[in-house]
Amino acid sequence: MPAESVETAHRLGPIRLSAGVAPRNALTFFYAAFFTIGLVSVVGFLQPYLLSENLGLDPADEGRVSSLLQVSYEFVVLLAVGPLGALADKIGRRPIWSLGFLWIGASFMVFPLVETVPQLVMCRMFFGIGSACCTCMMATVLADYPQHRSRGLMAAGTGVSNGLGALTMVIVLSQLPTVFAEAGYTTRMSGQLTYWLGAGLAIVTAAIVFRGLKPGKPGKPQPRASLARLLLQGSTAARRNPRILLVCAEAFVARGDLVVFSTFFSLWARQAGMEDGLSLESAMAAAGRFAALVGLANLLWAPVWGIVLDRFDRASVLAAGLAIAAAGYIWVGFSPDPLAVAFIPAVVLLGIGEASAILGGAALVGQEAPEDIRGSVLGLYNFCGSLGILTIAALGGWLFDAWMPGAPFVVVGGINAVIMLAAIWVRRQTGYRAPGAAPG
Repeated sequence: MPAESVETAHRLGPIRLSAGVAPRNALTFFYAAFFTIGLVSVVGFLQPYLLSENLGLDPADEGRVSSLLQVSYEFVVLLAVGPLGALADKIGRRPIWSLGFLWIGASFMVFPLVETVPQLVMCRMFFGIGSACCTCMMATVLADYPQHRSRGLMAAGTGVSNGLGALTMVIVLSQLPTVFAEAGYTTRMSGQLTYWLGAGLAIVTAAIVFRGLKPGKPGKPQPRASLARLLLQGSTAARRNPRILLVCAEAFVARGDLVVFSTFFSLWARQAGMEDGLSLESAMAAAGRFAALVGLANLLWAPVWGIVLDRFDRASVLAAGLAIAAAGYIWVGFSPDPLAVAFIPAVVLLGIGEASAILGGAALVGQEAPEDIRGSVLGLYNFCGSLGILTIAALGGWLFDAWMPGAPFVVVGGINAVIMLAAIWVRRQTGYRAPGAAPG
């Protein structure tokens, strides 16, 4: 494979960009990454508001219904991400990502209008198409834009954007129902206005993304292959390269990390807050402050981990990140009170571990995926992430009601530990690989 062209490549600060990628393209990518994770994560966080206010569910049933919603949503994502990755190798990344934001905007318009559980399930499935477009393209463009030597820094910048997005959206949107209620709106109307503001942000972002991302796709021109062939090529690359198989396993749990926290933590914290006598708005606001700590930990840790990823073998760094994530999730899962001050260190460690595992996987898959079928490999990577969420959500919802609210976190922590052992084995089998090395 030819070496990356340093002479014709631009830089964005310390990040060396691939040839043909302009700084404004990279800045647009970071902007899009901000809103991708921000808008996707806030849906799960605001969901208890709909369960309580719109549907009037008994708290004893909320875990199972949340699991049903997450499973139906992830089923759609699971079916979509593979074809989307392959489609991106045919038509480019920009139109798919822009469409995803428009789709999310439409979803936010209808979410607060639901009256029944089946209606909410259909809305979550509809939202899943937009979410798949955005998250799949974020991972693919993250692999496209940096040179190999700067993948850690690019992943760190993405982590900062993701952390700021989650932090901002959770803080702003979780507090807005209280603001609207104090302004005289009913509790239900306060929730509707919050969702509709999110819709406006998604639509504006779609226009900016379409304007600012680089058109086309990377790699040398190739015959227009069918989607089925492109998906087969991605699977073949994974079978031939154990490191790609490793990051697919990492995606299984890393995507589950994000959803477990946004779905089950907000539900757990809301129930605990209302048991302590807080109103729905106050309980959601309190949960939002703790969720913001996770985003803040992600934000501050990402640059540190990005530097580490550009200094050491990325499989080794991934193993270390999975170990931190395992410790953080297990600590959170066995904590007695999700709104106590003593809960803060556990939440911070969880945020650090979450960032470490996700950034490690993103940097490693970007390094190992062959350029000309990168979208296909990233489609497989995202497919595995959706499969993980589907599995963890189904099991987590049942355990939330049957065992304890922290059970989904304990399960995710255990899976992180198992994949950490797999990462150590792959590192020993494949040997040392420099961060700037081309795909193996």
